[in-house]
Amino acid sequence: MDTSTVIWIIVAIVVVIVIIAIVVALTSRRAREARAEQQRRKAAEIRAEAQQTQERAAAHDVAASQAAAAAAKAEADARAAQLQADRLARESESRGAEAAQLRDETDARLRKADDLDPDVTADRDRSDRTADGGVPRHAAGATDDAAVGDSRADATTVRPEEGRRTDGDPRT
Repeated sequence: MDTSTVIWIIVAIVVVIVIIAIVVALTSRRAREARAEQQRRKAAEIRAEAQQTQERAAAHDVAASQAAAAAAKAEADARAAQLQADRLARESESRGAEAAQLRDETDARLRKADDLDPDVTADRDRSDRTADGGVPRHAAGATDDAAVGDSRADATTVRPEEGRRTDGDPRT
């Protein structure tokens, strides 16, 4: 073989090797680009999932804030209701004390009226009094209506401090 044939064979082999290297380089480059594109798509999917998760987390944060605000409002309402209940209890206690004081004053006045009233005997107890503080007509010694048959005599009450009947009748 002649040297020029050998050179052509070597050149052909080199060209084939270069072509194979170019094909391999292009193929691996395309594979790398395809792999990079696949990785980009996967990264975009992960980012989209992360965005959705972040949006759900934000919605949960809003719901948690609303629940916390509702709880704080409920606590404030409960404190206000407790304060109101305490105030009403104090007011009730105060009014009860005032009522007891007024009852004591009324009892003292009734005792004084009993002491001044000549129709009330000293040994008569106060259970004969009517609910409005008057003395039943039969206890006051007024039996004249009963003697003549007045049917209103049992329901009539005389108030000793006023000297008049509670049924509006002008007779005393």
